[in-house]
Amino acid sequence: MDKKVRLIVVSSFTLLGILCISCGCLYSKLDQENNNQTIALVVSQKMQDNQKADFNIKLKNFEIETNTPLSIKIADYLEETVSDEVLANLKLDTSSVNVKEVGTYKYKVYYKKKEFEGTIKVIEKVAPTNQVDTISIKSFTIKKGTTLSTNPADYITEPSPLTDEVKALLKFNFSEVDINKPGTYQYTVTYNNSIYTANITVTEDQENNILSTGDNNTKTEENKTTTTETVTPNPSQGTTTKTDTTQKP
Repeated sequence: MDKKVRLIVVSSFTLLGILCISCGCLYSKLDQENNNQTIALVVSQKMQDNQKADFNIKLKNFEIETNTPLSIKIADYLEETVSDEVLANLKLDTSSVNVKEVGTYKYKVYYKKKEFEGTIKVIEKVAPTNQVDTISIKSFTIKKGTTLSTNPADYITEPSPLTDEVKALLKFNFSEVDINKPGTYQYTVTYNNSIYTANITVTEDQENNILSTGDNNTKTEENKTTTTETVTPNPSQGTTTKTDTTQKP
């Protein structure tokens, strides 16, 4: 009986020992896995932090001519394309760039707390190689109420044909012209720092003129008699015709 009890007790302790050892190994394994996960998270976080620290945007350095408008699209200033997410968080600052004056200016692009800088060089506008120094404009007559043409070629006689480069530099002024009132008016064209002047004559509409004054003209002609005298003072001077108009009694 004592042997059986001892055997049972020994067996129980043996099993208990094996169980304790197994639990210890399992706990150690679980603890090691948790440590590995923690280390992996720390490494991943550090990698993300490093990526943020290394984030960089390359901006363009370029030249423009004076009075050239600046683009408002941030993508036009980037040397390389970026993701839509990054592009949405970029802010452009060109407030220090004066496109009206020649010079070298800095512009900035911001991404969150980071600042990037680029250069814009403003140069003098180059005149076209086929630049025309002077122009010629014409005077003409229109009927009352006729709308003035918007085609520059209708006013410029030289150069001909009229090039797009010259058209872009023409400035017309018709402020003195009244198309609804008969008379002679001046208009001006400014080109290449010079002002050119010509006349526009506005006349009454011919049909309206006949209807309103035709009778008076007929009566006036009936009361007049015309005499024509030919005088030849000198053969070398040719013939001179003199016309006298006298009123009938």
